[in-house]
Amino acid sequence: MKRSVFALIVSGLGLAGPAQAASPCPPGFAVLQASDTCVRVSGTVRADSLVTSSRMRAADNFSTHAGGRVQLDVRKQTEYGPLRAVIAVGNLRR
Repeated sequence: MKRSVFALIVSGLGLAGPAQAASPCPPGFAVLQASDTCVRVSGTVRADSLVTSSRMRAADNFSTHAGGRVQLDVRKQTEYGPLRAVIAVGNLRR
C-alpha cells in the first residue's frame, strides 16, 4: 500500500538530521530516514501592536494583530526527473 509523502511526514517525521554531503538534498533540507526524500519545514510569524493615546484616558486605544505562515517543501528524485511538492498555509495580511 502506497502512502503519501505528507502522511509519512505527519506519522513519523523521522528526520535523519541535516543532509549529509553525499545526500541529494539541497542545503537547508533534511533526509527522511530510510529514503531519499528531502524535506524542509519553514515559516514566518508576524505580530503587531498599536497604542493610541489622547488627552482623555477613556479614549485610549490598544489593538493587536498576529499572523503566520508555515511551509512544507518535499523533494524527491524520480526516474522522470525531480518531484517537488510545496504546501503553504497561513495568513500574514494586516
